[in-house]
Amino acid sequence: MKKLSLGDRLRAERARFGWNQQEAAKVGGIAYSTYQGYERGDRYPDAQSLASWATAGFDVLYIVTGQRNASDLSPEQNAVLASFAQLDERGKHFISDMIQAYNKAHS
Repeated sequence: MKKLSLGDRLRAERARFGWNQQEAAKVGGIAYSTYQGYERGDRYPDAQSLASWATAGFDVLYIVTGQRNASDLSPEQNAVLASFAQLDERGKHFISDMIQAYNKAHS
């Protein structure tokens, strides 16, 4: 399996939050074009941007090293989240709607 670049990992974290590049740039306190350069691999994020994203909930350890933070999630839960992250927006909305409907029916 190919190791993801820092830009790929940053893109994955952004996708995990459902943000577009403009939103991630704003939270990181940087210009949109600067953020695009990060995802393309033209440059690397500075500590200030990484700290801002960490405050917003990004897994900065993963972005920088490729290693996820240890969490209370089981391997099965992590696998579900990884699969969800790979869905397009339509798929994510579909799954979210199904979960909400299930929870409503069983609450």
